[in-house]
Amino acid sequence: MSYKYLGDAYRAEGVVQEVFTSIWQRKDSLLLSEDTIENYLVRAVRFRISRVYSDEVRKAKKMDELLLRQTVSHHNQTEQEVLYRFLREDIDKLVNCLPERCKAVYVLSREKGLNNQEIAGSLLISEKTVENQLTKALKFIRKGLEKYPLS
Repeated sequence: MSYKYLGDAYRAEGVVQEVFTSIWQRKDSLLLSEDTIENYLVRAVRFRISRVYSDEVRKAKKMDELLLRQTVSHHNQTEQEVLYRFLREDIDKLVNCLPERCKAVYVLSREKGLNNQEIAGSLLISEKTVENQLTKALKFIRKGLEKYPLS
């Protein structure tokens, strides 16, 4: 009967094995007679088969959910990469529009990762000038990027 419903000998054997294991574990508390044993086994096998089916349905739903999440995540990732490229291009255009000294300070700070003291030593200017130039550059870039949402 198990094979008839499942169509897979391995799974059918597993179901029957689970039923007999369950009977063995509860042998002291089960009250079965020769008249009721066949009905009990049929119901137990049917119950296990229905559990197999419900487990498969649950697993299929989970897999569909994961696949959908992965697809949405991949779509969002692609969208984010495209938006990042546009943003990067716009920032580069704005940086190229900065005056030379201001541009040099910005590049050393944001792209090379130097601190204000290192920039001042490199360009032979005061740290206060570095701060002013950096503030001016960031203000100009922020103004140019107002079209982008703040999310």
